[in-house]
Amino acid sequence: MKRFIFLLVYLITLNSDLFASRPTFINIITNSDTIHHPTLIDVSETEITLDTGIVILIDDVNAVMAYGPTKGLPILAGAACGYLGFFPGLCVTILIAPGFMEGGTDGIVGAITSYGTVVLSAIYAYKTTHRIVREKNQKMVYMDGWSVEEKRDFFINAIP
Repeated sequence: MKRFIFLLVYLITLNSDLFASRPTFINIITNSDTIHHPTLIDVSETEITLDTGIVILIDDVNAVMAYGPTKGLPILAGAACGYLGFFPGLCVTILIAPGFMEGGTDGIVGAITSYGTVVLSAIYAYKTTHRIVREKNQKMVYMDGWSVEEKRDFFINAIP
């Protein structure tokens, strides 16, 4: 039982938004191109290096579509997602172990299946809700009148 709890906490931690790698920017608009979903690796005095190997001159950047600040969803939203995860968990458990309410071996398999499916459904509901909130919180940052130093500081602050 101790290993099961450890495994459950480990899976929740891996699937949580704290450890998920998401791009900070939706796109970077330059004088000649638009780069979608870039991940910044390095910002030097005059250049931005992306994980794909593309090097962008800071002076060429015109605008950036970025995710706005999104705080974590409150505990009440997490509880609601857990509640929503209960119904799919119960349905899957009834399909896999139909006699789990009566006890016996189906009871153990049913309990494990029920808890596991409820947790996975709750995590999926929470991530979906968080994604929807993030997508509604996009901001376009126009950098036409910015100096190179201001642009560089903006990108340096965006690197996690």
